Amino acid sequence: MNTPNVMDTNNGCRRGFIQTRMQNFGWSMIVMGASFGLYYLGLFGGVDGPLRPDHLGERLAAIGFSNRDLLTVLLGLMGIAIVWNWIYNGLCRLLGWRLTCACRAETAGGFCAAPARREPGGQYVCADGHKRPDAQFHPVAKGTVAHFMWMMFAIFSAIVYYLM
Repeated sequence: MNTPNVMDTNNGCRRGFIQTRMQNFGWSMIVMGASFGLYYLGLFGGVDGPLRPDHLGERLAAIGFSNRDLLTVLLGLMGIAIVWNWIYNGLCRLLGWRLTCACRAETAGGFCAAPARREPGGQYVCADGHKRPDAQFHPVAKGTVAHFMWMMFAIFSAIVYYLM
C-alpha cells in the first residue's frame, strides 16, 4: 500500500504508515470514549440522565428560553463564525501586527520578508534595518473549520425557523 508519509510538526521527521494509522486509531478511541460518556449522560435519549433532550428542554423552558431565543443565539453564532477573521484582521492592521518588510532583497531576488513594526514617524522598520513607507500585511484567512461552523449554524437556524 503506497501511502505518502506525513510530516510531523513536532520534530520535522517523517511518520510512517503504521505511526499514522496508530495516531488515527487513537483519535478514533478518544471520540468513541467521549461518545460513550455523552450516551450515558443521556444526550442521545437512550438513557435517562441529566443531558436527556426532554429534560434539557424542560429546564430551558423553566427559565423562559424560547425557540425565538434559540434562533437568535444560532444566528448570532453564525454571524461570529462569518466575521471573526475580518475583526481579527482589522485589529491586526490597526495595531500593526502581522507585517513584513516589503523591501527588495539583494541576494534572493525576492522580498526581505522580515517582521516589520511601525515607528511613530509613519515609517516601517524591519529586523534587518530597512526603513520603508509601506509594509506587507498578511491577513488570516478563514479555514475549513470556520466555513463548516457558519454553515452548520445556518442549517440549524433554518431548522429552528421551520419548527417555530
